[in-house]
Amino acid sequence: MSRVTPETAVARDLCRHDFYFFTRWLFQARKGFPWIKAGHHALIAAALERVFRGESRRLIINVPPRSGKTEMVVINFMAWAMGQVPDSEFIHASYSARLATNNSWQTRELCLHEEYQAIFPGCVLRTDSKAKDEWRTTAGGCVYAVGAGGSITGYGAGKYRDTWGGALILDDLHKADEARSDVIREHVLEWFQNTLESRKNSPDTPIILIMQRLHERDIAGWLLDGGNGETWEHVNCPAITAEGESLWPEKWSLDELR
Repeated sequence: MSRVTPETAVARDLCRHDFYFFTRWLFQARKGFPWIKAGHHALIAAALERVFRGESRRLIINVPPRSGKTEMVVINFMAWAMGQVPDSEFIHASYSARLATNNSWQTRELCLHEEYQAIFPGCVLRTDSKAKDEWRTTAGGCVYAVGAGGSITGYGAGKYRDTWGGALILDDLHKADEARSDVIREHVLEWFQNTLESRKNSPDTPIILIMQRLHERDIAGWLLDGGNGETWEHVNCPAITAEGESLWPEKWSLDELR
């Protein structure tokens, strides 16, 4: 067994308490190169930690595409929260069942990574639960992935208790080239109301929606306008900031964005 250096021991302890540090540390361990930091990543991480602590139950994050949103909010956050609370129950949805399934599988692979297991040894995956769109922990946790419009019969998110128990995590429920269609867009809103919302195991089960804005009446706009009667925390990260700067200058120049 290789000796754990004091620096690694400190880093692993930080991973258990600091979601953004966990994201960067595991990215380096999995990919072999460092995470490129940006200011909006810290904002998103702080918002997700508020949800985990129970300080926010309804969260909308709007960011441009290719800004690290799925890596952070879906794959890393589900894995980090499952490590903290191995019986967490998640439902993850995206516009495409294939995309949601791939995100679920990447989360599972992260939970099996050697470095993740060194940080969260109590998160043990069931050996008889290996489907890409549904997998479970020995503690009773579950991740179920579904595409917008799909069936979720028999699955729920969260636990009926005061402390953290999982969440609904929705990533880009609209497909970009379909968002201008009133019929398709309204179908997504109806599916959210008639199917997704009913899958909360508790009224307090958190719902996290992250997406690029595509239309004034996309699901983010509809919810922020009071569509389902709830108040949503809103983390808004436009590609060009209010100060006229690039959101992520290391990745996009201002000229490219314009």
